[in-house]
Amino acid sequence: MGSAHTTREVVDLMIELGLVDASTPGAVFEHGELDEPLSYFGHTDRSALRGLLTELGIRYTFDYKTFRGIGDADDERRLDWYRDELESVAGCARGAVTIRDVRLVEGADDHWELQFEWNGVTEAWPVYPGDEEESLEAALTFATYVPGMAVDSVGVFCLVDPMDPDFSGEAVFGVPEALNRLGGRFGLTFAGPWPQSPEVRSQTPEVTSGPGSVSVGR
Repeated sequence: MGSAHTTREVVDLMIELGLVDASTPGAVFEHGELDEPLSYFGHTDRSALRGLLTELGIRYTFDYKTFRGIGDADDERRLDWYRDELESVAGCARGAVTIRDVRLVEGADDHWELQFEWNGVTEAWPVYPGDEEESLEAALTFATYVPGMAVDSVGVFCLVDPMDPDFSGEAVFGVPEALNRLGGRFGLTFAGPWPQSPEVRSQTPEVTSGPGSVSVGR
């Protein structure tokens, strides 16, 4: 049985809620796709909504392959790897985020941080370069720290409940209240601290820049 919703109906609601710009669908969809039933984008309404969020560029996901092999990478490749994934995150924020000065910084007790500028604000996420479990630890870091990343008055990356079982991490960018008005029709809940509290960010080891840092400017 086909969906009771049409693609255009759901996309129009996203525009009404301010989750995407009115010009975005025209730039994303091919002729006639908006007139397709919602099931065109997924086997269930819920999976189809996720598909639309991805197509419209506000859903970030990664799977078990995203960081596979990073533990064997050299310093330059590792840094590029993390930078590219950060830019994938930023690419889901409606053009409102600039990532700059990505670097890997070693501090006391062999603690490392992935540091970068998020719209001019320094962020620092724990990473474990060269560790045999680095790929797993990188996935855990991105799954933990991407939700809550915010842009003032524009949106915040929100966790999705239930999470898509096909991915290791998932977050959708928008104002939580607007996302939940959309998701409520499909059995999805979006939870996003607005913004993540300083207390949460201070729970990682303190690291200071020094001879052990590796950086790249963008």
